[in-house]
Amino acid sequence: MTKSIRIDDIPDDTYEALLAQAEVEGLTVSDYLRRQLRLITRPTVAEVIARALSRPRDHGPTNQDVLEAIWESRGDQR
Repeated sequence: MTKSIRIDDIPDDTYEALLAQAEVEGLTVSDYLRRQLRLITRPTVAEVIARALSRPRDHGPTNQDVLEAIWESRGDQR
């Protein structure tokens, strides 16, 4: 079930900034804010990293393999 949120007393400059950002995206202010609020429900970078680190590492590259691939792609000699 969806919920509604009402925010009163938004300063004019804040609303104008929201309106400008929404217009750049081709959205209404409501649609723009709805999209921004949806982003809040995504996991943070820290949560993604913690989840990845908690997984078993039976297969796949090691940290050293990843580092060496990065260094190689940069042309670093280590």
